[in-house]
Amino acid sequence: MKMIITHLPGREAQLEMASRNRPMDIPEGAAEAAVLVLLTLGMAGCALDNVLDWRVLLIRRSRYPGVHSGQIALPGGRCERDDKSLWDTACREACEEVGTDRNLIQQVGQLSSVYVQASNFAIHPFLAINHAGEEFRANPREVVDYKNVPIWVFDPALSVLRDFSKKNSARHLAPSWQYEDYTIWGATAMILAELYRLVQTGALLRG
Repeated sequence: MKMIITHLPGREAQLEMASRNRPMDIPEGAAEAAVLVLLTLGMAGCALDNVLDWRVLLIRRSRYPGVHSGQIALPGGRCERDDKSLWDTACREACEEVGTDRNLIQQVGQLSSVYVQASNFAIHPFLAINHAGEEFRANPREVVDYKNVPIWVFDPALSVLRDFSKKNSARHLAPSWQYEDYTIWGATAMILAELYRLVQTGALLRG
């Protein structure tokens, strides 16, 4: 199946799931990272003719001494010296985290980048189609579990404002979605809001 992105909703869509006063511009010197927005088609209860019903792979990160410990995220990570491109980074990291086979992943295109101030990462998301089925092999050193979540969940109108303040820190309110036991917010939510608008506005076409 061939899919085409005609235009990106960009910052307008990202802002729908961004916390107030969040820095949006990527500063010079930010560390480069890439993630996969991996779509799986043909799952049980997933209508092929309704793109909003297609599933996106989300992971729960393992606990570690870092700002993204235990968070719900898209598979991916930091760019390494041997990576030939940001697409290579996204594929390598996804393989390490959930055992994806690059030969069974079809790149669709790149979504708008997102800056994460807490870790100084410029995150570059790549939309792709998974042709390997819905089962993955989570690496327990990096991933606790995973879910395939329908795109319709990522409608900003379905989000709620939650307090993500850490102990002894300023109040941090941000929009989020709840899907079963996954709380989806932050940069991941901003990326998925753009995906939702991409589909909802007809900017993602099947060729």
